[in-house]
Amino acid sequence: MTNDQHLGVCAILLNPQGKILMGKRKNGYKSGFFGFPGGRVEINERLLTAIKREVKEETGIDSNDFVYLGVVKENQGKIDFLHFIYKLENVSTTAQLLEPDKCEGWQWIEVNKIENLLAGHQLALKLLDSKITLVDSTSE
Repeated sequence: MTNDQHLGVCAILLNPQGKILMGKRKNGYKSGFFGFPGGRVEINERLLTAIKREVKEETGIDSNDFVYLGVVKENQGKIDFLHFIYKLENVSTTAQLLEPDKCEGWQWIEVNKIENLLAGHQLALKLLDSKITLVDSTSE
């Protein structure tokens, strides 16, 4: 079944030291770039269900404590993609590499040292610790 929805979820996972969990993508959209755990929302799937599923499928981290931050609208050329952004704080669980065909590995990175981050995920960082709930890459 093809998912033609242009909707995704991603999670900013923070460890007790304030570092963010990042994975280097491979064999897909923007291979070589870093990104947060996440993925597409399935047809008729609740957003919170989607973020729990995606994080668990990719990292093995299972939690019910995700906090909704907001939405990022990212232009990806021929489409506009909506990312629903969540955060999960004080993650002390080790992330497992459960999709090695899609990700080179997970690592904790200081927020000010993140480089080569997916554009939509870079915009998601604007939602972290702010009062804004929408970032639109096409509004400037």
